[in-house]
Amino acid sequence: MAIESGTLPHPFFRPPRDGSVDLIAPRELRRLLDGPSPPYLLDVRSEAERRLAALPDDHHVPLHALPGALGSLPRDRPIVAYDHLGFLARRAVAFLQERGFPLTAALEGGLDEFSRLVDPSLPRYDLDGRGVDVVRRQMPRPDTGCLAYFVGDPNERAGILIDPGHDVAPYLAFLRDGDWHLTAIVETHTHADHLAGHAALHAATDAPIYVSRLSPAAYPHRRLSEGEALDFGGEELAVLETPGHTRDHLTLRVRDTVFTGDTLLLGSCGRTDLGDGSPDLLWESLTDKLLKLPSATEVYPAHYGARHALGDRYVSSIGFERATNEALRQPNRAAFLEYMTEGWPPKPADFDRIVRSNLEG
Repeated sequence: MAIESGTLPHPFFRPPRDGSVDLIAPRELRRLLDGPSPPYLLDVRSEAERRLAALPDDHHVPLHALPGALGSLPRDRPIVAYDHLGFLARRAVAFLQERGFPLTAALEGGLDEFSRLVDPSLPRYDLDGRGVDVVRRQMPRPDTGCLAYFVGDPNERAGILIDPGHDVAPYLAFLRDGDWHLTAIVETHTHADHLAGHAALHAATDAPIYVSRLSPAAYPHRRLSEGEALDFGGEELAVLETPGHTRDHLTLRVRDTVFTGDTLLLGSCGRTDLGDGSPDLLWESLTDKLLKLPSATEVYPAHYGARHALGDRYVSSIGFERATNEALRQPNRAAFLEYMTEGWPPKPADFDRIVRSNLEG
């Protein structure tokens, strides 16, 4: 499973080119915005992109309109230009510097990177979804370091929620604001670190709850097995059985994206030393299924952040994880089994209570 490689950039990191404009990192921008002399924020995106999300107290001048707006921009105050991914902002900064605005920089990685690293409440994707094939919406919960997901067909306005948290108000607001019809609620596995929201979401929407055929859930539900798929509009969510972190673990796939729950995290894997976990089964799930997917397949995990001893990244790829993930880089099966069974912290005190509550519904 191990692959020899040098230092690889994260697949969603866009490094600056030599000789290009000055960049400012998302966390540094956050520090400056909270300080006594915040920079002048300049959004150079189109009006349509701006409607998706924007930074507070900014100023909007689309890139094509920048030449006619020079008189309104400050020459004695730092300017930070931003767009969605950082490319238009760099062009804007180069243009401004050539015209006598030396205190300019582009937000590195754009609004997308700022959302991932600084403010998860900012949408990273098209909330409406019209004009795209499939809506993939991450719904972070910073208090728990957990990630729920919505996948939807933007034409049929039908979608599925994956691993919802206990507070379902944000999901209901999202569905209502986007005129979405919820066709299913899916739990990738029995969670032990947070209270799940499937029961409350079902009560509010009447959408059926789906779990693995191996789940011991006591609440009303429907069962999923390897090779099955759930339809939502004209799309489908395919089911892979990936036991290991728990016996009832599922991975869900739509097009070139996999929602891996705790089977594959960014830089690690979910623990197998608690409950009914099995490092042997996890090895097989990884090597026989996930790592055989195309390298470009996007990986959407169930957790992020320091609470789970993980980085702040939300999204990766199979290829990047195959080459850099500490668990996946163990040289053989025996080393992997040792890695997954030794050196983990004690069992959380509320583990059994949370599991019991989630299984009861």
